[in-house]
Amino acid sequence: MTPERPVLHGLFLFSLLCYTVFMEEPKPRLDTRYIPALDGLRAVAILIIVWYHLWQQSWLSPVLHIPVPFGQGLVTLSLEVIPRTGYLFVDLMLLLSAFCLFLPHARAMVLGEPVPGARAFYWKRVARIVPPYWLSAILLFAYALATGAYGAPAQALRDLFATLTFTQMFSPETYLSTHINGVLWTAAVEAQFYLLFPLLASAFRKKPLLTYLGMAAVSALYLRGFALHHSDTLRLTLNQLPGFFGVFANGMAAALFYVYAAKALSGRRAGWLAPAALLGVALSLYCLNRLQHGAAAAQEIPVFQAQYRFLLSLAFTLLVLSLSFGGRAFSLLLGNRAMRFFAAISYNLYIWHQWIAVRLKEWRIPYWEGTELPNIAGNRAWQEQYTLLVFLVAIALAAFLTYCYEHPVGKRLLRLASGKGKESPNAV
Repeated sequence: MTPERPVLHGLFLFSLLCYTVFMEEPKPRLDTRYIPALDGLRAVAILIIVWYHLWQQSWLSPVLHIPVPFGQGLVTLSLEVIPRTGYLFVDLMLLLSAFCLFLPHARAMVLGEPVPGARAFYWKRVARIVPPYWLSAILLFAYALATGAYGAPAQALRDLFATLTFTQMFSPETYLSTHINGVLWTAAVEAQFYLLFPLLASAFRKKPLLTYLGMAAVSALYLRGFALHHSDTLRLTLNQLPGFFGVFANGMAAALFYVYAAKALSGRRAGWLAPAALLGVALSLYCLNRLQHGAAAAQEIPVFQAQYRFLLSLAFTLLVLSLSFGGRAFSLLLGNRAMRFFAAISYNLYIWHQWIAVRLKEWRIPYWEGTELPNIAGNRAWQEQYTLLVFLVAIALAAFLTYCYEHPVGKRLLRLASGKGKESPNAV
């Protein structure tokens, strides 16, 4: 097959997507409260992160064989760069959080709505993130104790205390060497951001440009002026809260831009927004793909992350804004019932998937023989069975915990709140 044919095939599919966007019946107004496509985007981010951790255990390389129109054969397309660099999508999760949390503040600035209260904000954050987090921390701590993971009681108590208080990031023993759950560091960074958010939001409302530049400067100075100059501790310092200030700043600025633009358009979805949003999505995915290939080829992944985190967040910002301005096509693609389901269970899915993946492999489920690990041996049948099984078990457990524990407990806690601060339904 000549190299031009895959290009023609791609242009053909792109034309179909353009036709879908141009011919759709546009939604009459831009919604600055709830954006269905962002639920799907959060779901995609979580699923790619899950895929990354499964790929680490299985080494299953995803390859597609795509038929070319008019019987011209197959195009082989490797998707390995997606799971190999899935860790990059943690930044998208954090940016989405900042975007959605700042939307009501942006409406207060632009539309004159009431400013959300800090007390109600803190209570809602506790009700949403603490019960699932503490449940997993306590259960997995109990498992670590039962299996003799800790050498001394003091080590165990320190690990548990740091995890329950969202401070495990401050020590390599409780962050890099924790026996509870390694992925909980992201929730710790979020919790630390929540503590500062009312202050940052207040500053953003009063001096948006100055606050944005200040947050971006903090991130740049921290990563480039400190973290990158101490390579021996970069794994510890890379993912501390100051290193994500630029990501959070871009999310908050994007929310403000979106509300300003919606007001400038009188809330109506102009006809040119659909093709502009499509171009924005295409450009953001192109930039993201370039960054993913750069990360996959990097000799030192933490160094690459520190150097390109802000640029990566700009690509994600363009994607978030493009989807927010996009019309019905993106809502149907990312805001459908299936994507809303994955968005609803995303927190528990994130918390539990890696532990499940490691334990099933450790317990030889699916069963594998011999002393050589099946991923090293290239056991394709095991790789496929294992990947499917972990996905199914993780999704089933996440759904059970979300609807039978997280939601009931969260609702009960919210009834105790006296305030009714408003926030975007997309917020997590």
